[in-house]
Amino acid sequence: MNKLFSRPRGFTLVELLVVIAIIGILVGLLLPAVQAAREAARRMQCSNNVKQIGLALHNYESAFRVWPSQSTGPEPGRNFNARRGSWFTASLPYFEQVGLYQQFNPLLHWHDAGNLTSVKTSVPSLSCPSAIPRDGFEWTVLVGYANATTTTATFGPRSFYPGATTDYANVGGISTQLNAVLPVGQQLSDPLNCGILKGTAVKLSEVSDGLSNTFLVVECAGRPNLYQNGRLVPDGATPKTWSGSASVTRPFPTGGVWSSHNKGFLIDGSQPDGSTLIRPGTCSINCSNDNEVYAFHTGGAMLLMADGSVRFVAKSIPIEQLVALASRNGQEVISYE
Repeated sequence: MNKLFSRPRGFTLVELLVVIAIIGILVGLLLPAVQAAREAARRMQCSNNVKQIGLALHNYESAFRVWPSQSTGPEPGRNFNARRGSWFTASLPYFEQVGLYQQFNPLLHWHDAGNLTSVKTSVPSLSCPSAIPRDGFEWTVLVGYANATTTTATFGPRSFYPGATTDYANVGGISTQLNAVLPVGQQLSDPLNCGILKGTAVKLSEVSDGLSNTFLVVECAGRPNLYQNGRLVPDGATPKTWSGSASVTRPFPTGGVWSSHNKGFLIDGSQPDGSTLIRPGTCSINCSNDNEVYAFHTGGAMLLMADGSVRFVAKSIPIEQLVALASRNGQEVISYE
């Protein structure tokens, strides 16, 4: 007697398409969650980096009884031949970078060929993992003085100087233009030097607004590339939407090299579209990294407070409140968003 065997029935085309569609929907649902989890991890690492910077700066302050000045370099008078460097180079031992500190020669400018190996060395704690990897350089003019008696500066040609990047910066103060449009009661007597890490060293006792109400370091990520509202402004872009004199024809903000003397900037605010050509602006955070507070985190940026704590401050914070956080002695009333 013949036995009949039926072959196993395979998937029909319709069934296969349904399965593929279901898998696609599941992937579509899971992918944002995975991306959000990864960004949360990157944001936590960034917070840890900022915390490490805070520890380094407080260890520096404990050793010298002052915080470091924002940079070193030629000045009129006896310091006419001072070597260019940053507060990062001055505080390297406190970042647990003793080897790099010993390799770096402070008797040379940071951009001197003898320091090239040192300044091209990446320091992981100085980079935000959410920031876009890029080549580091300064595109800048070097200012000098011929001797100790002259007050007339000499200017070299605008050139490129390579170095490893950082996504963190100090704020020396606020611009006079921004100060002029603040409410009368909030205008500062010395806006250009109201920050902690400024042109000259500051003592702990000079922070009369309180350490928990004044920041030391902020995010200014992505430099030397120019970003406006998350969009990269390519070289050769027109019209010009960034700050600087007529000679600044390329969108390369300074200060993104950790060893550079171009440390510190003045808060000026950006336009809501990210332009910094017209200043002051009303946007305080994440509109432009043209020497403004800027991060690649959604909704805000990390600020290191002078007491060592780290705060994630919302993008929506009014420019007046960011100024209050920047000034060490303005006696403002602080509110966080």
